[in-house]
Amino acid sequence: MPDPDRIRDALLLHSASCIGKKYLQQLVSQLACLTGAERVLLSQRSGGPHRQLQVLFANDAAGGAPRQLPCNCLFDTRQPLLLGRGLRQCLPDAGQQAWQSCLAWPLLDGDAHCLGHLALLDPRPDFFAPELPALLQPFIERAGAELEQLQQREKLARRQHWQLLHSDILRQNAQGTPLDALLRTVVQQIELALPEWRCSILLLDSRGRLQPVAGPSLPSAYQQRLVGLAPGPMVGSCGAAVWHAKRVVAENLQLHPNWAPYRELAARFELGSCWSEPLIDSKGTVHGTFAVYHRTPSAPTPQAITILEDTARLLALLLENQTIHRQLDSRSQWYRAILQNAADGLSIIDMNGRFLEASDSLCQMLGYSLDELLHMHLWQVVPGSTPQSIRQRLAATGEDGETFESVNRTKDGTLLDVEVSARRLMLDGQPVIWGSARDISQRKALQRILEQQATIDALTGLFNRPTLLTRLETQLQLAQVQHAPLSVLMLDLDHFKQINDRYGHHAGDLVLAALGDALEEVLRESDVAGRIGGEEFCLLLPGLGLHEALDLAERIIDDISELRIQSGHHILAITSSIGVACLQADDDSRTLLARADSALYAAKAAGRHRAVALSADPP
Repeated sequence: MPDPDRIRDALLLHSASCIGKKYLQQLVSQLACLTGAERVLLSQRSGGPHRQLQVLFANDAAGGAPRQLPCNCLFDTRQPLLLGRGLRQCLPDAGQQAWQSCLAWPLLDGDAHCLGHLALLDPRPDFFAPELPALLQPFIERAGAELEQLQQREKLARRQHWQLLHSDILRQNAQGTPLDALLRTVVQQIELALPEWRCSILLLDSRGRLQPVAGPSLPSAYQQRLVGLAPGPMVGSCGAAVWHAKRVVAENLQLHPNWAPYRELAARFELGSCWSEPLIDSKGTVHGTFAVYHRTPSAPTPQAITILEDTARLLALLLENQTIHRQLDSRSQWYRAILQNAADGLSIIDMNGRFLEASDSLCQMLGYSLDELLHMHLWQVVPGSTPQSIRQRLAATGEDGETFESVNRTKDGTLLDVEVSARRLMLDGQPVIWGSARDISQRKALQRILEQQATIDALTGLFNRPTLLTRLETQLQLAQVQHAPLSVLMLDLDHFKQINDRYGHHAGDLVLAALGDALEEVLRESDVAGRIGGEEFCLLLPGLGLHEALDLAERIIDDISELRIQSGHHILAITSSIGVACLQADDDSRTLLARADSALYAAKAAGRHRAVALSADPP
């Protein structure tokens, strides 16, 4: 073997500029070349239960490192090993080559943990110089640091690989990929990255029994034996994992007590170990298990446990999302059934007044399609409103709700009377307004008819007596407060009884209806006219003094005298008498009407067809 100092100098020359894998490869290659050792290999420990070694670099293609390589002791002593002869006796599985000399170093990380080893093997006894271990120690220390960096990078790459896998699965889930396809994809991707793993997913059905849903590398006959498996505290790995809601690791299926009833089954299908991780969602619900089988007995490494846990979390998230989507779909169908079949117009409106949802009946009521309404705001269907007023009204709506009457404008411009019930509620964490609108147009029309019937004289279209007297009280109080004039006219048709007696009551009704129309033509908008008796009428003239009221009364008398009413073959002409009274300081409605009535009698006594004001009224 060359001089150790020459070996050191040559190594410095050829490896100083190398880093990472290149340094480790160069170190192995140069040691083989410079020392003349028949085999040089650099390996790392697998982390498995048997301290198996994985050869990373070697100067030949002789295969992997023997399981019982003496330098396994390096993992414990962390000291170099120099063995000059007798290696064959303690290495029965070393193959046909009779190794005699072995020089090996542990490769340590920064915390002095053994990551692997570098070994030089040769069939010649006492081949390596005793001073060589100490001379090469700096190169070995750097090799340990480079191996640590290499393993860290590989660990990071593996982590990124799983993160990308998880992200891709979640993206597909969000895009609506079926759950069964996603579960199969997860298993396929894991087995692609870890070929020695045989993965399986079992899910609980509605009866609480396990059903296989993914297991591409497991024999189908074995999976059939899992169909309908009932969880239990000692039921294999998966049944127990579901039962206890925690990981169950059976390193050796022929020895683990949970597998006692299934040992023959495991042997038949060449199953040596089974690690089972329960699928538990954020609410603590167990959905099933993710299991990993090996052909030989095996225990999970820390890296394997991380993959188990991460995969189980991913699968549990997918299953929880599916459960949530099913619940939302069920609720959505229920809500949609309500929206489609409710008689009232239902809507959900955000706090800015925008329609978020609308029932079919509301669309029909307003004449818009659902798509049109979902692009509109409430103020577009409430006449006279503004964005500000609508937002203020919505903000004032409480959780207890309120009911009120409003008006909606339809797409064709028709105004609808509606009764609205509204209340605030939370939807997806945001406040919204749930509204119900009922078309009350017919009810309001009927109400107006009833109100009209209660206030209007059906024959003349003027107010009836009770309504006119009520209006008189209002006008009187307003005039007194404002110190404004108020005049009252009492009108009576002359000889009206003769019309009824001669031409019949139908003719009399025609005369009264014509009189009503004539009065509405001559009166101002602020004036009030009513029928208070058979052919007797009262007119309220706010703002008119006595002279103005007399002038109006004269004009009314002239207009009435010009009326010609046809009843059958007869043309009827009529005249009228009017009494005029003006509000005085001490008047009430009774005294004011009494004076107007007295003035009417005076007009009749004076020959009818005239207007009279009593001298008691000031000019």
